[in-house]
Amino acid sequence: MDNFCKIRRRGFTLVELLIAMAVGTVIMAAVYSAMNLALRFSANTDRKVITQQDTRAVLDLMAMEIRMASYNPTMSTIWSTIPSNATTCNQMGLVSPVPANKGIQIANANTILIAMNLNANNTIGAAGDENEYIEYSYNANANTITRNVSCGGDAVILGPTVTVPPSTPTSNVCNGSNLCNGIAGAGVSLFRYYDKGDAGHPEGHELLAPVNIPLIRSIQITIVTDTVANDTTTGKPRRMIYSTSVIVRNHAISP
Repeated sequence: MDNFCKIRRRGFTLVELLIAMAVGTVIMAAVYSAMNLALRFSANTDRKVITQQDTRAVLDLMAMEIRMASYNPTMSTIWSTIPSNATTCNQMGLVSPVPANKGIQIANANTILIAMNLNANNTIGAAGDENEYIEYSYNANANTITRNVSCGGDAVILGPTVTVPPSTPTSNVCNGSNLCNGIAGAGVSLFRYYDKGDAGHPEGHELLAPVNIPLIRSIQITIVTDTVANDTTTGKPRRMIYSTSVIVRNHAISP
C-alpha cells in the first residue's frame, strides 16, 4: 500500500510529458489543417458564386433584350430610321442604317447592335423612344462587356471595373484571344449567329463573317469569365463558361 502511494505521488515522468506534448501537437496541427482547408474551400466557393451570379445576371439581361430585336408591333417598314441620331453617335459604329438588316444593324463576333419599336410609334431612336436600340460589345483590352443604350455611352456591365462591394473586382471577362488575369484567353466569340437550318441541320447553319444579317434566326451568347482572385488550391483564377441561345422571332417575321 505504501509503495502504491509513493508511485502516485511521483506524477508524470519527463518522457510521459514529452509524449503527451507530441500527441497534443499532432492533434492541434490536424485541427488547424482541417480548419484552414475549410476556410480556403469557403473562400474559393464565395469567389465562384459571386462570379456566377454576376455573369448569369448579365447573360440573362443580354438574352432578354436581344430576343426583342426587330420587334415591330405595327408591322410597318420603319428600319431605315435606325438609329435616327447615328451621325452623333459614332461610338456605336453605325455610319448609316441598313433597312434590310431591320432590328439587327451590327452583328459580328464581339458586337451586336439591336433595335426595336417598343412604343409602336413607327420610329426608332427619336425623342421619347428610350431603350429602343442597344449595343453590346466585348472589349478585349479591358476584359469587359459594355452596354450602350440610345447613344448614352458605353457602360461596363461585366469585368474588372464592376465592383461588388466597391473596389473589390468580381470577375474578368475572357472571351476572345486576349490575356485574362495572366491566362491565355479562351478564344470564344461572344456572339455566334445561325440561320433557320434545314432537314439536315434543324438547329441552323452558323453564319460566318461577314454575317448575312437578314438570315439570322438564332444567336448563341457565350461568356467566359475568370474569378479575379486566384483559387487557393491551384494558384490560378477559376474559369467558368456560360452560354444560352436566343431565338429572334421578330427579326424573321417583321417586314
